[in-house]
Amino acid sequence: MKMKTFLKLNALLIFVISINLLAACSNSANSQEESTKTASKSETSDKKVIRVGATGQSFPNSYQEDGELIGFDVEVLETIAKNLGYKVQWTLAGFEGLVGQLGVGKLDTIANAFEYTEERAEQYNYSTTYSYTSTGIAVLKDSPYDSVKDLNGQTVAGVLGSNKINVLEDYVKKNGLDIEVRQYETRDGPQSDTIKGAVAGYVQGKPILQATINKSKLPLKILEDDLKKSEIGFPFAKTEQGDALRKAFNAEIEKLRADGTLAEISEKYYGDDITSEE
Repeated sequence: MKMKTFLKLNALLIFVISINLLAACSNSANSQEESTKTASKSETSDKKVIRVGATGQSFPNSYQEDGELIGFDVEVLETIAKNLGYKVQWTLAGFEGLVGQLGVGKLDTIANAFEYTEERAEQYNYSTTYSYTSTGIAVLKDSPYDSVKDLNGQTVAGVLGSNKINVLEDYVKKNGLDIEVRQYETRDGPQSDTIKGAVAGYVQGKPILQATINKSKLPLKILEDDLKKSEIGFPFAKTEQGDALRKAFNAEIEKLRADGTLAEISEKYYGDDITSEE
């Protein structure tokens, strides 16, 4: 009887010790896991973030392919951000919406072929120019239009909020033309309606028009007239933080220009080098 009691006590003791050991191991594992999570959170929170806007619908500047945001301006921006140690937080919206968010401080800059204009320069500080463009009009290949003046009495489309609309309206006024300007939320509308014949043509940057026509083999041609030549840069708020970002971007743009990276990215998306003034 005593022997049985002794064996039962031993078994109970071993069971208690085992439970304590398991609890200790579990606590250790949980502690290690919590430490890892804390370190991960700390590492993420320590990463500098730059808030950047793009339409995500503007080939070949910023567009989506298989769910990924890509494009000339997108890749230039991400290359600069990586070199400066920033994580990019993208915001996708219509062009007019992006400009509004930049104006109220919800974005640090825009990477979407943001042209330099005197009016915009009053609101924002521009980075060094990283690409060049000229404004033109695309029409149906078999249309009778060979110049902008041939479009007198017709309707030409453009994107709401885009500077190209202003360029076209100034050109129309200066040359005494009667051209109605129809505005759309995105580039798809003007292009689609031109192909369908709903409008006579649409206004856009010539390099963008040519790249789009080549990629999709569209039945369009670009009129020879250059409505205006322009420079593209990254806009920043006129604040201490905005100016610090602008200066950092300027230095990186010059490095990318010098080592050929800018030209390489341009060739990748445009099939041409639009990063130097000709």
